[in-house]
Order: sequence, then structure tokens, then C-alpha cells
Amino acid sequence: MNNGFLKDLLKYLPAQVTPGIVGLVSLPIVARVFLPSDYGYYNLVTATLAVLTTLFGWLPTSILRFYPAYARQARLDVFNATVIHLGTIAMLALTGLYYVVLLATRAWLPAKLWYLLTAGGLLFAVTCAFDLLQCTLRSKRFVGHYSAFAIWQSVAGFSLGITLALVLGFGIAGLLLGPALSIAAALPLLWTNAMERGTRIRFRKMDMQAVRATFAYGLPLVLGNLAAWVLGLSDRYILAMFRTSTEVGLYALSYNIADKSLMLLVTLFMMASGPFSIHVWENSGEKASKEFVTDVTRFYLLLCVPPVVGLSILSKLVVGVLGGPAYVHGHTIVPFVLLGVLLFGLQQRFHYGLLFHQKTGPITLAIVIAGVLKVFLNLLFVPRYGYFGAAVTTLACYAVLLFLLIWFSRYLFVWRFPFRSLLHAVIASGVMGVAIHVVGRLSHLPAAATLLLCIGVGMGVYFPVLLALGEFSSQELRDLWLAARRMLAGMQSVGGTAGSR
Repeated sequence: MNNGFLKDLLKYLPAQVTPGIVGLVSLPIVARVFLPSDYGYYNLVTATLAVLTTLFGWLPTSILRFYPAYARQARLDVFNATVIHLGTIAMLALTGLYYVVLLATRAWLPAKLWYLLTAGGLLFAVTCAFDLLQCTLRSKRFVGHYSAFAIWQSVAGFSLGITLALVLGFGIAGLLLGPALSIAAALPLLWTNAMERGTRIRFRKMDMQAVRATFAYGLPLVLGNLAAWVLGLSDRYILAMFRTSTEVGLYALSYNIADKSLMLLVTLFMMASGPFSIHVWENSGEKASKEFVTDVTRFYLLLCVPPVVGLSILSKLVVGVLGGPAYVHGHTIVPFVLLGVLLFGLQQRFHYGLLFHQKTGPITLAIVIAGVLKVFLNLLFVPRYGYFGAAVTTLACYAVLLFLLIWFSRYLFVWRFPFRSLLHAVIASGVMGVAIHVVGRLSHLPAAATLLLCIGVGMGVYFPVLLALGEFSSQELRDLWLAARRMLAGMQSVGGTAGSR
């Protein structure tokens, strides 16, 4: 396993674990304070903001791709000026268009939904600047700084949001205004950490070659990212159209529990492997890149298969504990969502070769096909089967997306898939699943205690079975131990280093 990637993976861990924990902790609070109908409106707003973030996302993606090349040429002042100006123009244009559309559609929207959408526009504007600077930190591999700001974003945003919602009387709109204010407060310090000392952004330093390269690489991804939004979030709108906001709330809570639990790991691998994969490609060549992708995929499967099995078995218990009785009926969709998220993360491994060769078109085409199929299947099945139909169609479309990416990349970049590790992960997860099912059935503890017990038993069974199957070499075990020790030592200085630059 590549030691550099492993160190980055462990360094990114706090940045993913903390928001994941905050997200899961927030679910029972929100579920018990707000009605499913209000939670449904809130999720419609976050889904809408995801569209805007998707439209803006081509620029951060381009930063990750081109930053190493400009750093090697010692032309970062030009590159930074270019992306900051492009980012400012894109943010102002999208925010302005958003509010124009919002004003034009006010008469057709429920008053509460319109109010929440208005607050959401502020969150989008500051998130654009935040994401742009965070991507710069990722490109520089300032993982500790990135993690510190990501933790601030989640913890401060949720804390301030809950305070505004419950103490100051803003209601569920506080969950949008709180994150907006916390992000705005962090932007000055984030700027000083992301930009080189003495950086002055001047328009005349913009490089038209960088502009053209950024547009050529990033803009084709916009269509694909929009289709990805359709693939992941459009079902909320179709549910609201054919069902009720209450059913949207039931679906969204169970979906979010499953999605946030596993997406924590999916995003962790994406964050750590993205910049590092470009570094390997630019500096070590194709052979090393293929070995890197195989290693990343292997560890992805070993870490992500067991949560799919375990949370599927415990779905009713998990939704009952986190959501309460009003939401427990939605637990039936959890296994389908988990498997869909697993396939979503797996298809990202087949992006690498296409991105290395700057061929984003096939990625876009695959996502568009899967997104169009998702809308068609939702319109076909959601009116009759409700949120259960939405969950099943989501899984089916992620499977189609994975197949298409495998097909499109099969000649350009062929790497060895770790089938042996996948088999080991399935066997160990099966043994783990039997163990937690038995423990869950026999336990007479309160629901929350039973859930924690099952999680502990699952971890205590899964990894010993992997060791018994001979999955890890002695060198890999030593590397994991040393990397974990370095991460724990490094975490103690994250706060100090973030403020000292």
C-alpha cells in the first residue's frame, strides 16, 4: 500500500469523521423537534442548493487537476488569480440567477418553503468561496489545515444553527443560517492559509491559457454533475410532486442515515486519493498509477462492505434510535441506499484513467445516461410505490453508472481489480452479519445500548476474520500502525498550525 496515500487517508479521517458524527447526532435532534413535513421542506432546500453547488463545482475540480502543474512551473500567482476571478464571477452569476428565479416563482411556492429557499441562497454564496479555498488546501496537500476548517464548518455550523433554530426562534431556517454565518466567519483565516504569503489578486495576472484549460476540463463535468444531482437527489422533488412533504421527510431521514454513514468513508477515499492520484500520475507514470488505483480500491472494499451488511441488518434499530417512532417506517429503504452508495464510491475508481488523460466527456455521458434513467424510473414507480420505489430505482441507476464507467474506461486505463480482497470482505462481513443479528435478537438492553453493542461486536468479529483469511501482510500491519501513530501525534498540533500561518 502506498504509504503517502495511507498517511493522507488517516490525516483526512478527522475531517470526515467529525462531520459524519455531527450529521448523525443532528438527525435525532431535528427529527424530534421538527415535523416530517418541515423536515421535508428543509431537504428540498438542501437538494436545491446541491444543484447550485454542482453548477459551481467545475472550478474546484479544475483546481485539483491543474494546481500541481502550475506549482511545478512556479506560476501559482497566475493560477490563483485566474481561479479566484472565475470563482467570483461564477458565484455572483449563480446567486443572482437563483434569487431572480426565486422571486419569479414566489406565487407558486408554499410560504414556508419560499422563506427557507431565501435563507439557503446566503448559504450557497459563502459555501462557494469556502469550497474554492478548501480545494486549494487539498491541492497543496495541507491536510491538517483542510481538516481543521472542515471540522469548524460542521461543528460550528450545527451548533450555531441549533441555537438560532431553538433558542432565538428562527425555526428550521436556523439550520441554514447557522452554517452560513459560521462559514463566513472562517473565510478570512482560510484565505491566509490557502493563498501564498503576499498574494495579491490582480486581474491582469489572469492567464487565458489557464482559463481555456479550466473551461475545457471543468465545464463538461457540469452536465455530468447535474446528472449526478438528478441521480442522487431528484427523487425528493418527484416524491413531493406525487406524494406529500411528509413522505419526503420519512424518505429523507432514512436515506440520510444510510447515506451519511457510508458516505463518510466514500468521501474520505475521494478526498485522500484525488490529489494524490494526480501527483502519482504526474511524477511516477502509468504503471505506478495503476498499482495505486488497485490499492485504493482494495482498501475501499475492505472498509466499506462491512457497514453495508451491518447497517442493513440493523436498519430498523438504527432508524428507531436516530429518528424515533415517527420515522421508523422508512427503515426498509436503508439496505438499498447503502448498496447504492457503495456502488457510487466504486465507480469513482474508474474515473482515474479518464481524468489522467483529461477525458471528462465519457464520465459526463455515463452520469447523464444514469440520471435520465433515474428520472424515467422515478416517474414510473414513485407514484405507485412511493419512497420505496425511489430507493430501488436509485440502486439500479448506480449499478448502471458503474457498468458504463467500466465500459468507457476499459481500453484507456486497465488496472487489476482486487477480486480476492472483495471475496474476503464479503466472507468476513457475512460472519459479522450473523453475529450482530444474533446479538440483536438476544439483547434485552435499551435500543441505543443494543445498537452500540452490535457495532462493537461487529468490529470485533470482522477484522479478526480478515486477519484469519490472510488479507494483510505483516508489512501492511506495521505500516498501518505507524501511520496511525503519526496521525494521532499530528492531530495534537492541527489547531496550532492552522493559526500560525
